Amino acid sequence: MVEPTGNEIENETIVEEREELMVSPFANGKPCLRTAHFLKPTLSSIHEPIPDLFPLSPSSLHDSFCPEQWPLKVSFTGWSNPKKAWVFWIDILRPVYQPIWEKAGIFEAIMSSTYSTKRYYNLVIGLAEKWNPGTNTFIFPWGETTISLENVLILGGYSVVGFPVTFSGDSQELREAQDKLVTEHKNIRGDTWRKIFLTEWMDYFIGSGRDIEHEAFLSWWFTRFVFQDSVGFICKSVFPIACLLARGQVVALGPAVLASIYRDLTLLKETIADSTKYKNDEFDDCVSKVTLCSPMKLVQLWAWERFPALQPKPNVIQEFDPRSARWNSVKFVKVENVRMVLDSAGDPFGWRPYAKVVNNRQCLEFYEKEEWVSIDRNLIKELVSFAICLRPSELVGLGPGCIQQYLPHRVTMQFGIDQDVPSHVARSNKSREIAWNNYLRPINGGKLYIPSRFFGSDLTVRYLEWWKMVSMLVQQDVIKGIVQRKRSSRKRPRQIPWVKAKKGENEVSIPPGFLPKLITVKPELFIDELEPEACEVSKQKGNVTTRPVGHDNCFLVKAQGHSSSTADTGGSVKMEFSMTPAQKAIDIKDQSEESKSEERSN
Repeated sequence: MVEPTGNEIENETIVEEREELMVSPFANGKPCLRTAHFLKPTLSSIHEPIPDLFPLSPSSLHDSFCPEQWPLKVSFTGWSNPKKAWVFWIDILRPVYQPIWEKAGIFEAIMSSTYSTKRYYNLVIGLAEKWNPGTNTFIFPWGETTISLENVLILGGYSVVGFPVTFSGDSQELREAQDKLVTEHKNIRGDTWRKIFLTEWMDYFIGSGRDIEHEAFLSWWFTRFVFQDSVGFICKSVFPIACLLARGQVVALGPAVLASIYRDLTLLKETIADSTKYKNDEFDDCVSKVTLCSPMKLVQLWAWERFPALQPKPNVIQEFDPRSARWNSVKFVKVENVRMVLDSAGDPFGWRPYAKVVNNRQCLEFYEKEEWVSIDRNLIKELVSFAICLRPSELVGLGPGCIQQYLPHRVTMQFGIDQDVPSHVARSNKSREIAWNNYLRPINGGKLYIPSRFFGSDLTVRYLEWWKMVSMLVQQDVIKGIVQRKRSSRKRPRQIPWVKAKKGENEVSIPPGFLPKLITVKPELFIDELEPEACEVSKQKGNVTTRPVGHDNCFLVKAQGHSSSTADTGGSVKMEFSMTPAQKAIDIKDQSEESKSEERSN
């Protein structure tokens, strides 16, 4: 694995501007030479080898799209709809703690947890069929898209800046709060060594007025709606994050949530492919099962925002309502064959739904006009977040091995930026520390390009030619698979025909085996410029710091004298910055891992 060097980071720019022959993606117009903008990195030549990321196995698809009839059982334990008691608890605490939730960047996420989303099973399965684990993108016959950090930021309300989810804090106040939660956990549990049900935890704390009721509330929210590790049980490993959020500190939940969604889409794709083994009558009793713990409802909301043919009638929302309020309790549009709808959705696909004015809710201010903004410490938090959404990085989630690659340069039209042939990006995932350092690397380049919300992005001519080659390779595999595939003797519903030569059969197969489990080591992360209540300064010596992404005024702008170094320290990596005397190193303790969760289905 090639690690990014300090020089590569220093020379990194997010957007490059150059003249190119451009063509509209869904119109047959003539190419036009104009100044265009692209997300880096891009291939230097159309003649470079096409990455082997689009293989198609003939057995990766079921003959007809009827998921209810497949030997497949999916448990969406992370798909949580609110209970009345939870909404009541929010109503109790909101008058007191809303300012803290807003400061911590979780107010919209908490309010979104009061909305109910009825699951459209066929839509989720149809999207999972198109998932490519090699790029963490959906591959359709008409193009490549994905769920981005922008989606979890706007639809989920999860911040993409702040402390990492692995940060537990080292101040006396944080330690005392965590100890109190552990003590109360023992009191509820009694003398037995059992797990605590979420209902028990809520009943014990709701309206109690205990001094740690707020931390207990956030622990419940985090376990139920953000990272459901143990199904139906309170998770002690979230106590450090809950205590940090309760003090108004920002935690980068967005990348962790997206990492878990990417992981579960890959797991679901693998399970769908595995279920095709049981097509014949002799395997009628065999079923492929999978449990998904991530908030997969965001996948469905992402699709509703972008596919008009699948979009229910949205609710009218008020100016300050979360974006997800549009889809609260709506009835989904049921179609006969979701696979065919997805395959034919190229032209009407909504590339930039968040750049549109919806009801009384205005789009983000920086979407309004095209401009170049200077990258310095005065860069507002919203623009820092947007910049992070635009660059490739590693996403660090909770749990061992949950590190996923984020490649927005493959789907630049989702950000209003022109699309060129995407280049390969080396991984930086040897450990959680290396991956997090990759995510928080400084934003360089002097200026950041912001496209207007009215701009219609195009493709380079060479991208169009590249995509034709990719599509041709995929289509050849599709045709070959249809010819070689034996039809099952199992009777199929007549109302859903098996379409032989539809482009809907364009599918990306699963690489052998699931993502390798990564070695998890004790994180040695360092934070500078923290508020006194956030943590105390450790006595550990050294001039090493890893700053929280976008924390207060300490944004991800280029630090003077920045370099990166790797030492043989048991797998940990330290990022070196030139520091002022006021900047101190903070030793962050590793959070304890929760015991293995008991498997349940919804």
